[in-house]
Formats: sequence, structure tokens, C-alpha cells
Amino acid sequence: MATRLEILEKVLTQMRGLVVVDHETNIVFLNEEYAETIGVNPKEALGRPVKQVIPESKLPVVVESGKAILGDVYYVVGKPTVCNRIPLRQNGVLIGAMSFEVFGEIKQSDKLFESLQELHTQLDYYKEKLKRFSGSRYSIADIVGSSSAAIKLRKDILMSACTNSTVLIQGETGTGKELVAHALHRESRRAHCPLVKLNCGAIPAELIETELFGYEEGAFTGAKRTGKKGKFELADKGTLFLDEISQLSMMAQVKLLRALQEREFERVGGVTPITVDVRIIAATNDNLEEMVKRGSFRADLFYRLNVIPLKVPSLGERRTDIPALVERFAKKYGDQAGLSSVSVSPDVLTLLSEHEWPGNIRELENSVERAIGMCNGNVLDPNHFEWLLPKKRNGIAEIKGKTLEEAKAEFEKNIIVDVLQSTCNNIKKTAELLKIDRSLLYQKMRRLGIQYRQ
Repeated sequence: MATRLEILEKVLTQMRGLVVVDHETNIVFLNEEYAETIGVNPKEALGRPVKQVIPESKLPVVVESGKAILGDVYYVVGKPTVCNRIPLRQNGVLIGAMSFEVFGEIKQSDKLFESLQELHTQLDYYKEKLKRFSGSRYSIADIVGSSSAAIKLRKDILMSACTNSTVLIQGETGTGKELVAHALHRESRRAHCPLVKLNCGAIPAELIETELFGYEEGAFTGAKRTGKKGKFELADKGTLFLDEISQLSMMAQVKLLRALQEREFERVGGVTPITVDVRIIAATNDNLEEMVKRGSFRADLFYRLNVIPLKVPSLGERRTDIPALVERFAKKYGDQAGLSSVSVSPDVLTLLSEHEWPGNIRELENSVERAIGMCNGNVLDPNHFEWLLPKKRNGIAEIKGKTLEEAKAEFEKNIIVDVLQSTCNNIKKTAELLKIDRSLLYQKMRRLGIQYRQ
């Protein structure tokens, strides 16, 4: 009589197309028949990342999201099959995932599969058109990197996308909070509906209410005869992304809190309540908990927004992702500049990986774009990043013929300009790094003739 283990081994070998991976997406089992079909040695495949052995595998998506992919049309050496991909859990903890064929190759169904694939391709095309129309420009694929911080961020986005709860995205300037909001919307069930954006810091306090809730005809002098829909109405059935939420005035915070609690509001000048179905995603680079303690942000609004907190890591927390980010930016801006196959020298990758980035990914991207503009060939080398190299100063020769006050002013100007560039002209961050008040920084910039461009 066969043992249980022998029976189990027989089952595993008989399951068509069976692939099993662990929580790090390394292969722990590969069916011999399937391995032979795709031309790999099953023993040599064990322990290797599944993407190295089967580049088109979707098992990493299952591991990251914890969600099954069922009934997927999948091609093996050009032949269509249907497979299921299922997460594996032990005591509620994800330990891996498995993929297996539901149907093998069925020759009589080739035409059906071809028709389904054609419809699937058309559907993908129209989905992409609809997403662009809805205002979502980025997807989770735009979050580049294999660091633990990047993997956790993608996983958090996928988990958050499964609910309709309000999400509060917090992170330093330039970490990609807007990208995260776009990806979250695109992965959610509201992806086919609008993503409406409002930068709360860019709207004057007296206009924020009309921007959020709209207004009725004749609500104020200069109002449109037809009135105007606010962001809440425009985002109905979709997502409303409120960037720089910390910049809202206390009065606007009260209005927003009521809209979030009641899911209804009135237009400015109106008396009829309007009900909407909107998911809120808010973002800020300020510490809202500290603002609540200081009394500059309402505690009840903070708790209403902070249902699902989502922390975006700084670039310093994901340094191992810098080479991949640099390669992507080099391709992006190389293509825009008409340069084919721009490559990045190892010395550049070392320089950029060791550099401090107070402006985070935005500063890194701006630096690569600037370097591409200075590049005459197809290889980026350290000379194209001269502003990041240690500055060689000539000491006495530099201040010869200048008074002490003139030399001090020039030195101070150079310091401020350098820090401004490193923070992508972010005044708040620059003041923090220089350890001075923003008002004093503005005074110094005016006195020293430093041009400020946001």
C-alpha cells in the first residue's frame, strides 16, 4: 500500500502546470511535465525567483496582494490554457502561492481562445482609454524597486484598494504621494470612475468652499449663470484626492468634516442637500498629529481621515532602489530628448546611491533630467552631475578684491542656492535644513537677489 506522502507526491506530479512559490516568490516546487514543456530543469529551478524561470508568471502579484487570480487565460509555448493562482496561508499568515492549469491544451477550443484573447485585448485598450479619461496617470507598476520598503508600499496599496475607506497618505516632500494616490485609485473598484484632484495649498482660503462643493446661480458677484459643480460632485462614484490637506483653514476643515460624516453637502448659495458616493484619499507632508496637538488641525477631522494610514518611505529608506529609478528616468528623458538607449555608468550609480536626497525621488528625477540635457552622447557619467560632486573652492583667490561683507554675502548665497536646488525649491524644507524661519529665509533671498521658482 502507498503511503500518504507517496499519494501526495503522485497528486503533485499529475497536476498540470503546477508551480509553488514561497513568501519571497522563490520556487519550491515545479511540476516535471510543465518544466519539460517550458524547457527548464525542475531541480535547477528550485530556490530561484519565479520571474527568472517564468518571466510572465503572475504569482508575485498573488503574493503581494494576497488575492487569488482565477480562470486566467494563459499561454504555454504558444498554446492557450486556463489556470488558477491561489495564495497559500498558514494560521492566517501568507506563506506562498501556487498556480495550476484548470484546462490543458484543448485543440478544439483554439478558435474560442483566440476570440477571447482578441476581446481581452480590445477590453484592455478601452480600459486604458477610460483610465486616462478618468484622470489616473500612474499605476502600481510605476512604483519601481525591489527593496523591502517598495514591496511593502505596493502591498499596502493593493490591500487599501480593496476597501472604500478613507486613506491618509503621509510622507516627505518628493516621495511620490500623488503617484501612490493614482495607483490606489487604479487598483480599486472605482478605477473606471473619475479621479478628481484638488491641491488644498494652492487654493485661497476664501475660494476653497466653492472648489469643494460648487455654487448655485447668483451665489455671489461674478458667479456663472448655470452655477458650478464642486470637486465632490465631479468625483461622484469615483475618488477625490485632497493633496496638502494640512493647508486647509479651520473653517474649511469644519465644512469638509461635515461632508465626510454625512456624505452630503450643499452648494454655496444653495439649500438642497446633495448626496454623493465618493472615496477620499488625502495626502500631506506635515505631521498632522503634531498639528492636532498645536490646535492647527481639528482632531475629529484627523481621525476621520486617518482610517487607513499609508506611509510613503523616503528615498533614504529605499537606497537599493536608486539604480532602478535612475535607469527608468534615464530612459524616460532620453526618449524625450531623442537619445536612443541611454546607459548609466557604474560611477554614476555609485554617486547617486551615496548622495543624500532631501528632495527624495522628485529631486533624483530632476537631477537625471538635468543630466540628460547636458549629455551629448549616450552614456551618463559623473561629469553630467557636476553639481553633486564635491565643490572645489579656491579659498583666498575666490574672495580676492572683495570686502568681508561681500565675501560673507556670496558664501551665504551659495549655501542657500545649493540647498534650494537639493529640495527642488521647497521653501519649507530649505528653511528646516538651514534651521531658520521661513520668513527669515525669504528676507535673505530678497537681499541676496536669489530668484525663487516653485
